[in-house]
Amino acid sequence: MQNIIDRHLVLYIVIGIWGAVVDFGSFYILNSILNEHYIIANTASSCIGILNNFVFNYKFNFKVNNNFFKRCFIFFTIGLSGIVASNFIMLTLVEYFHLSSIIAKGAALCIVVAAQYTINRFFTFKKDM
Repeated sequence: MQNIIDRHLVLYIVIGIWGAVVDFGSFYILNSILNEHYIIANTASSCIGILNNFVFNYKFNFKVNNNFFKRCFIFFTIGLSGIVASNFIMLTLVEYFHLSSIIAKGAALCIVVAAQYTINRFFTFKKDM
């Protein structure tokens, strides 16, 4: 049983790293190149990252082949709560601590990912859904 948990965690981290690259890259393009406000850019880039992570975790990590839309809804609901938390963290770091939006995005991403892994592992991708 321990090997299964370790395998899921390792794959979740690998997929999460790729998702973070997609999220961070989208954020950079929206915020730094297209000059979109950092909260709007964070919300949009997070949605792109959430979609990326759901598809890869559904198909390759947890390999569940049922209830696609139900699982997607749960994953996005968890993801949306992460976006709210991330936006709050970023707002605090940018407006009150005067950090750059890129640094704030990185910090917010680290904090939110840990909570989302735990919730998704034991609720969204449980085998007996």
